[in-house]
Amino acid sequence: MYSSCYSHRRQPHKMSFIHVFVVTAVLQWSVVTGEGRTDQLTLSLCRVWEECLETAIDNDLEHAEPGTSQAICGDFLDMLEKHGVDCGTLQDPEEETADVGGTLSSLEHHPSDDEEQQEPLTTSPDGEKDTNKGERFYKQHLPHNHPANANSQLGKTNFADCSEIYSAQAMSGSIASGVFSIKPGHKSDSVSVYCDQTTDGGGWTVIQRRFDGSLEFFRRIGAYRDGFGEPNGEYWLGLDKIYRITHQNTYELYIVLSDWVGNVKYARYSTFSVGPMYDYILSVGGYSGTAGDGFLLSSPSFTNNGAKFSTGWYDQDTDSSTSVAEYFGGGWWFNGFGHSNLNGPYFRDPDRYNSNDGLGVFWYPFYSNNNNYSLKRTKMMIRPTNFSTRAVG
Repeated sequence: MYSSCYSHRRQPHKMSFIHVFVVTAVLQWSVVTGEGRTDQLTLSLCRVWEECLETAIDNDLEHAEPGTSQAICGDFLDMLEKHGVDCGTLQDPEEETADVGGTLSSLEHHPSDDEEQQEPLTTSPDGEKDTNKGERFYKQHLPHNHPANANSQLGKTNFADCSEIYSAQAMSGSIASGVFSIKPGHKSDSVSVYCDQTTDGGGWTVIQRRFDGSLEFFRRIGAYRDGFGEPNGEYWLGLDKIYRITHQNTYELYIVLSDWVGNVKYARYSTFSVGPMYDYILSVGGYSGTAGDGFLLSSPSFTNNGAKFSTGWYDQDTDSSTSVAEYFGGGWWFNGFGHSNLNGPYFRDPDRYNSNDGLGVFWYPFYSNNNNYSLKRTKMMIRPTNFSTRAVG
């Protein structure tokens, strides 16, 4: 019945006006059947609403030019609000389908698996507890965890990283972790990321996160370059994006790790950056923390500092006899060997000390210098080193 908002970018204005006419007629029908009623028609309207969210990510719907797909979606969202159709909180208990483009997913916000399973860590600097869980914000019926909605609350869309989002949140009086849209320097498209606004003062852009093994990390270099997964779950941001972020300022790296019995430790590096393609060389220094130095900065012969990024079928390590990435699994900054690989295979079985299983998600110094122990949770995040000064100022 309807096509997605993306299709209007390829069609002339004539089709756009027809679309507005049909949408208006349907909404009038909705009033007849009852405003706010959760019937099949309302669910169908919300499918169109869901597709319009894609247009909202990179556009200001309120100030769009008439006749454009952005304006159409803005009018559509406004009309839904006028007639009391609240897709932001609507759930379809039976998940019925309708012939109105796209598949209706659950429209009520559910916490990510990481949020849902996250036990309170500790009161130490590596502790993390989201005190804003469940807080909702709505802008034209966008779900509160949607990047377009989250950014619109802050009055700006082109944030360079999560530290700028934190500063904007602080000015608005509401600081919360979640998924936001950023636009690093020299990158034309916006990027959805998870912002950690609670750990050690907040302002952290999460570049890697694992907590249940639901996402496969054994991938080729193209996937590691572009990124994979979703920011509200397990994901890898992407080497190209990390490079662009870390070359617009001086950044530090914060890694939070936990084992299978609740021990939580952290590794912090005062400097961190990734070089450009095709090597994506790691530059890291200034370790402090409780997890130990998994990048082995103290040993120039074995350190990960200065290493190129390797994956299976993309061998850039210094070992001429084998591919360390294929031996370890996943993609990482390997030299001749390695004392860490947070992108390795995720082992769920109770036997996590068996060397016959191979190396999993490991940080060698975390567990009594045992690289056969595969960790349960990992989170890598970055923040400008001058964040505290800018946050106060």
